[in-house]
Amino acid sequence: MTTALDEVLSQRRRVAGVRHQLATSRLLRGGGMLRTRIAARAELAALSADSLRSHADAVEARVEAPSSDERGDPDRWLESAPGGSALDAFAGAPDMLGLLRRATGVTWQPAGPGTWSYYRREGHHLGVHRDLAVCDLAVITCVRDEGGGASSGVLRLWPTRARESLNALRDDDRGGIDVHLEAGDTILLLGGVVPHRVLPLAAGHVRIVAPLCFRVSSPGPSGSP
Repeated sequence: MTTALDEVLSQRRRVAGVRHQLATSRLLRGGGMLRTRIAARAELAALSADSLRSHADAVEARVEAPSSDERGDPDRWLESAPGGSALDAFAGAPDMLGLLRRATGVTWQPAGPGTWSYYRREGHHLGVHRDLAVCDLAVITCVRDEGGGASSGVLRLWPTRARESLNALRDDDRGGIDVHLEAGDTILLLGGVVPHRVLPLAAGHVRIVAPLCFRVSSPGPSGSP
């Protein structure tokens, strides 16, 4: 049985093998995050349709208090659902994998099936957290952003406070960088390192995002990715 500690140790080994590439990459020069656009107009429409179909299977998560764990299980209120074929195709597409390699100098592979996150009620949010160890690189794509304004649903990140505890950030959240992802925007994020959260939604605001996880790709038998 794989434990959380096993996952952390496995991630450390994977990332250690590509530390030099990451250190000299565009992603690290941006503080462990990089905003871009990947989906073309037709692809964005297919993803949006996928998210609407998938919502029939959405499950609500409402957790009032965060876990004391440094990874995962933050306070949160949102809906999530497994993605469909369009999201899986997007995650594994050559354009996606090529962009990730150019941005990081590393070859990646999807860490598992894609999911949708739905923020559509006043107060929907995701608390301060770092991603679980199965996720070496987070790739968050917004496919719908209607209504809202100001800080509603904004992704807040703390790249300069990556070494601090999550409790320290909950007590004093200064130094954050706010990123408003519009429909079609994608952010690459070392989410296991950079603490982040989604601020509460205002009334009338609807956001749908795909938080995809990628892992360092294992070398093939010849030693090449």
